[in-house]
Formats: sequence, C-alpha cells, structure tokens
Amino acid sequence: MAATEMGLPLGHVAQKSARFAPGVALAALGVVFGDIGTSPLYTLKTCFATANVGPQLENILGIISLLIWAIVFVVCIKYIGVLLRVDHDGEGGILALLALAAVPRVGNIPAKAGWLTWVVAIGAAMLFGDGIITPAISVISAVEGVGVATKAAQPFIVPIAVGILIGLFAIQSRGTERVGRVFGPIMVLWFAAIAIAGGVAIAAAPQVLWAIDPRHALGFATHHGIFGFFVFGAIVLAVTGVEALYADLSHFGRKPIVAAWFALVLPALILNYLGQGARVLVDPHAFDNPFYALTPGWTLLPMVVLATVATVIASQALISGAFTLTEQAINLSLWPRLTVHHTSRRNKGQVYVPAVNAALAIACVALVLTFRSSDALAAAYGLAVSTTMLATTIAFSYVIRQRLQWKAIVAYPLVASFVAVDALFVSASLPKFFAGAWVPFAIGAVFVLTAMTWLEGRRCVAKALSELAMPLSRYKREMRPSAGNPSGTMVFLTGDPRGIPFIGSTHNWVRARANEERVVVLTLDRISRPYVAESQRVTIESHSTRLAIVHARFGYMERPTIKPILRACGLSGLNLDSDDTSFLYADPKIVRAKENALPGIVRRYFEVLVRNARPLSDDLGIRAERRVELGVEVRI
Repeated sequence: MAATEMGLPLGHVAQKSARFAPGVALAALGVVFGDIGTSPLYTLKTCFATANVGPQLENILGIISLLIWAIVFVVCIKYIGVLLRVDHDGEGGILALLALAAVPRVGNIPAKAGWLTWVVAIGAAMLFGDGIITPAISVISAVEGVGVATKAAQPFIVPIAVGILIGLFAIQSRGTERVGRVFGPIMVLWFAAIAIAGGVAIAAAPQVLWAIDPRHALGFATHHGIFGFFVFGAIVLAVTGVEALYADLSHFGRKPIVAAWFALVLPALILNYLGQGARVLVDPHAFDNPFYALTPGWTLLPMVVLATVATVIASQALISGAFTLTEQAINLSLWPRLTVHHTSRRNKGQVYVPAVNAALAIACVALVLTFRSSDALAAAYGLAVSTTMLATTIAFSYVIRQRLQWKAIVAYPLVASFVAVDALFVSASLPKFFAGAWVPFAIGAVFVLTAMTWLEGRRCVAKALSELAMPLSRYKREMRPSAGNPSGTMVFLTGDPRGIPFIGSTHNWVRARANEERVVVLTLDRISRPYVAESQRVTIESHSTRLAIVHARFGYMERPTIKPILRACGLSGLNLDSDDTSFLYADPKIVRAKENALPGIVRRYFEVLVRNARPLSDDLGIRAERRVELGVEVRI
C-alpha cells in the first residue's frame, strides 16, 4: 500500500538550481542534449520525404531554413529563454508546472482534478510515449550507417541495435551524474565532428548559407501546397528532445544547460544541417542519406561508430526525464509509489526508478523488433512530443498569469506565439497517427488512466481517513485516560499530525484502547539534504505523558525505515522500541459510492493499483507482530 494512502507523504522539498561549473556543463552534454544532438541523423532525410520534393536549390534552402528557425524559436526562445526560468523548487518539466499551479491541499486531501490536471497528465503521458520511441529510433538510425558502409551488414542491424539498447538500460542504475561524466566527453567529440563535417561541406557550396534568411522558410511553407504544411510534422523531429531537456532541469540546473547549448550544441547543429544541404547540392546521390554523405571514404566507419555511441547517449535524455517525471507524478499523487533511488548527494533531482527502467527497456526492444528501420519509426515519431509541447504551453500560460502574476503585455504575446507553433506541429503530425504514432498514444492512454484513477482514488481514501480522525484539541478535551501507567503504546502513521486517525470513528475498540495506552502520532518528512544527523532525526511534541507528536526526517539519499526513528526517540526519552508498541495504519476497502460513483471498471482498476502498490509497513521495516491494519471503507 502506498505511503500516501496512509497519509504519509514522502514528498520533495526545495532545491536551488546548481551553480555553473564547467564540469557540470560537460555532464549536461552527456545527458540533456543527446536527443536534439543526434536528430541530424534522420531529420533532413525525413523532411524531404514528407514534403515530397527533390534536391533542388530552392527546396534545400527552404527546408534547412525551416529547421534552423524551428530550433531558434522552440529551443532558444521558448525553452532556454523562457521556460527554464520557470521551475518548482529547481524541478522542471510539465509536472513541475502542475505543482506550481496546484491548489493548496486541505489537510492531507489532494485537490480534485480540474481541466489543467487533465491537460498536464495528457502532456506527461505523451512524453512517456515518445520517450519509448526515442531510444529505438536513435540507436537504429545510427547502426544503419553500417549498412551504408557495407550491404553485408544489413541482416545484423536489428540485432546490434537490440544489444545496444539492452546495454544502455543496464547501466542506468549507476546514476545520471556518473553516466553524464562518461558520456559528456563523447558528446563533445560528437558535436565537434558534426560541426567540422558540416563546415567542410559548406565550404564546397557556400550558397547554402542563404538558408539562414527566414524568407526561404516562409517561401517553402507557402508555395508547396499541402506538403508545405505537412513538412512541419518532420521539422518537429529536430526539436523532439526539448521537453526532456526541460524535465532534466533538476539534474544540472539552468546555467550549465544554457552554457552548453549556446557554446557548442546550437552552432554544431546549424553547421551540420547547412552542411547536409551543401552536400546534396554538390552530389545529388547524397539525397539518400545526407548525414553519412558528409563523411565519405575512410571517415565513414569512424562516424558510424561515433554516431552509434552518440545515439546511445541521445536516449539518456528521455530515460532520465522519464525517471524525473515518475518521481514528480508520485509526489503529486498521480502515480502509485514505486522504488525511487536518488543517485547523487549533490543534486536531489538525479533519480533512478528500476520499474520504469525495465518497462522502457522492454518497450524499446519491442519497437525495434517490430518496425526494424529508422524510416518506419520516423513515421511514428513526433506527434506525441508535439502534443506534450502544446500541453506544456497551456500549463505555462496558466502558471505565469495565475501564480507568478506576469504582466499581460508580456504573457499574452509569448503564449500566443508558442501556441501557434505548437498547434502547427501537432496538426501537421496528425497523419502519422495511423502510420505508427498510435503506439505512444496507446501507452499515454494507459498513463492517463492510471494517473487520474489514482488521484481520484487517493482523494477518496484521504477523505475517508480524515473523517475517521479526531482533532488533537478535541482528543485532549474528551478523552479520559485511565489512571496509572499506560499498558502499551499506539503509534498512528499519518501525514496530517493535526488529528489522530480512527479514534473519532466506528473503531470503538481503538478508542477504548487509547484510554489505556500512550498515543503517538508519527509523520515522515523528506528534506533537501542528502542525509540527516541522528541528533536531528526526530522532533517530539509532548502534549502530555500519554500523547506525543513525532516528526521524523530523512534526507533524500536515505531510505525511510523505522529503526532510526525508534533509536532517536529512545535517546529523547520516548521509548517506542518495545513489544507493547503497536503501529496502526489504514487498509482501505473499496466500495461503490451511492452518488457520483466512478465507472465500475475504473473502480476495479484502482483496487488493482492499491493491491499492487508497495506496502508502507514493509518499506519501513516494521516487525509483523507489531502491525495493526485497520479496515477503512472508501466509497468511490
């Protein structure tokens, strides 16, 4: 059973953005920019195929101009320039915006889901869905370079891609920071290589530099009919990693991300896209694979090897972003509690979620085995993440006006321009739905169903527990403990220390026993430090010899268990480590509500989620003979 079901939140607290350091920026290169950085492998080729045009000068200038200005607007202006300045205690991503916009809780009861919650849940779900395609398309597109070098390697492309993906997910437990330190120098080499390759090609056909003029982008979009519109469904591939970039904000902080982007990533991408266009101008045969055409002869195989390594790294942005989103969803009561490992003592946002890692690995391998080529995967790629980008803009517009109080003269033009571009990407990508984009949507639908079912179920559980609690003031006024020493101790696990669970309910034996024993209310809190000194582990509010409130604190690197709490309480004179101490917590029993009941299938799904959530008592390590589960009827 989840900790939040017991009213025992293990949520996060404030974290400031990391200060700039070259080493952190290098690590950010190895995690944050992999997806965007490897998009040149397949984007330009997909753009030409989508637009149904040949390699004429005006087409090359138009498409490359669209790519360049999409990157400038979406990444430089929207995300780097604006969104990365809006965080929730150092956390980024669409769920961080929901946390900023969240209505304050009444006690321990989550707010009812409104339209914004639905928008954010759908956006986060789409990011998870596209996050499954990203590693698959990135890795297989790089390995396909072996097939360019020698046709004999064609049968081995899929097995090699599968092996690389398995290896990638196997190292995730080492943590984002360690992975980033290894991957960072490789990505520096990657960006330098694609920049040099692009620069050399530009020198052979400098007329391609006219693509920097945005009039070529406008001309292409307006003079190619319906294909000038649908090409935006391929242009979005150049910025698909930007949502993961925002979600990974907590891993490194804004300053290292901004420095790495403008100093290396952006120049390398623009040079490479221009170089691919120049190469096609010089050699029309390069049209088949313009990226690898930049490195002919003996340079091809080294580039294939480097591209393969870089695409493995590219997957890291979405994987670490998925871990971050999962932790945020748990903290917002949008997901049942899973095992979350914090992997850095310096950055609280660096987490590893084993269950999510395993699910992503299985799904990515299945996609490679099913689609078997980057061209097939590209047809399914982009719609989900462009949907996330639109949902992020909607959430952002609410936050800056209702919570951050930005002036309308600034907020409205920004939001209008963001919505216009995001809506263009979404609508142009709609034809991809039946070509395979339904896959991330199907995955996203499961996520949304789970998130909204869990949130509403959690609300009902919290309300039921609140109705069974007796406020402390009333308890002290009405309860009349027996004279003499207490016969034992009752420890109530709760997230709302303002009341005592179950005593104000139909559990009459609990009320009667409370008159005979000492009552302790226990809550757990996470703090922003990695570890908590034993002398600061607990704070005890003693209301009488028979009533105490205990606040136990754990750092984000620590696993909350009962032993350090018992030890710290004993040192403070409150002995809870004895055989006459019982720990009481709720065991919800789900029944149909008389009015406004959830559909039966949704209610049964919540029951399944409750049964399979991690038991709190097991997590804390409470001895079996000291546990007391109290049945609570929850009407849903």
